[in-house]
Amino acid sequence: MNAYEAKMHLDNGTLDFGHGLDFESGKTKKAEKRPPTQIEIMASMEREKQAKKEERRLAREAKKQARLEQEEFIRNGGNIKLSKKEKRRLEAEMEN
Repeated sequence: MNAYEAKMHLDNGTLDFGHGLDFESGKTKKAEKRPPTQIEIMASMEREKQAKKEERRLAREAKKQARLEQEEFIRNGGNIKLSKKEKRRLEAEMEN
């Protein structure tokens, strides 16, 4: 392309510079062809370990929440019919 053609393209707005250099796709293609490096293997193992750790933490929190809900249910009397004295005593305990 000569200078005149470049000027015409700029004036007409038809000049297209493309999408730039794409280094990432080349890296990913090369990474797919070669076996994973030791660092990549260790990183994937660490990610799995962290995911399992997070899963266990969430399970503990769910178990703790269920226990707290059960204790709250028991504290509030549950399905047991309470007398007026027992209700007052429970309300007094809750306030303290």
